[in-house]
Amino acid sequence: MPEMIPSIAPAPWTPRRIDRGNAADRILQELRKSILSGVFVRGARLPTEKQLASGYGVSGATVREAVRGLTTLGLIEVRHGSGAYVTARPDELLSAPLHSVIELEQVGITEIFGVLGALNAHAAGVAARRATDAEIAAMRQALEAIETATDRDGVSQGLASFLDVLALASGNPLLAALCRFLSRIQIDIAREHSGETLKDWRRTVRKLTTERARLVDAIEARTPEAASAAARAYHERALAVIGSLPRSASVRIDDPMLARLFQTAHGRDPRAP
Repeated sequence: MPEMIPSIAPAPWTPRRIDRGNAADRILQELRKSILSGVFVRGARLPTEKQLASGYGVSGATVREAVRGLTTLGLIEVRHGSGAYVTARPDELLSAPLHSVIELEQVGITEIFGVLGALNAHAAGVAARRATDAEIAAMRQALEAIETATDRDGVSQGLASFLDVLALASGNPLLAALCRFLSRIQIDIAREHSGETLKDWRRTVRKLTTERARLVDAIEARTPEAASAAARAYHERALAVIGSLPRSASVRIDDPMLARLFQTAHGRDPRAP
């Protein structure tokens, strides 16, 4: 039996007076640390502007500057008339810096997909060892959802759910977040170049039906090597299918479609749930 780690409640938020000189940045860093350490959990409302200003001994304008920085980082969301709430979703936190690295280094679509293939193969091997029966059932439910979807969004959501559960079954939150981020790019590119109708999109997705089923079978059989091999086969087949789609070979990382994908909060995009 794995060792049980006791749950430790986060310490209450206790502001300390901030020295003058770059006070907004210091407040931003303190609140960022409080959010990431769990003092303010996802969904929690931050203290009001007045409370923060009083606690830190600064002006309301300084607090607003810090709050704008937290919003830019993707840690909070300001709801007018209600306050600032912690969001801090892993996908959103990854999106901006990864997009910057990809643009700075001029990373191409082939390289992005190569990383995704390696990550999925590793996730599948680990999942074969540790996936629960519920997670395997969820994979099969996602496959069924792909087949029974009545619109293009439903097909995309089923496909995304399948890849999400595969990554989550690894038990590695960082691996899962990276796979989820990169798989959304792959799904969006395939969908954008498959045509405008449900029939077109379903036809593209169904070309990998066999590979997806074999991947789940290997995980359920608890054979890590076979699961990793099945994930690699799925990846290679996906590349071949996407490469055969009209204009897919000309996709560049600075295309408006990809820019929209990076800028959209992944968890709230109906086309990339």
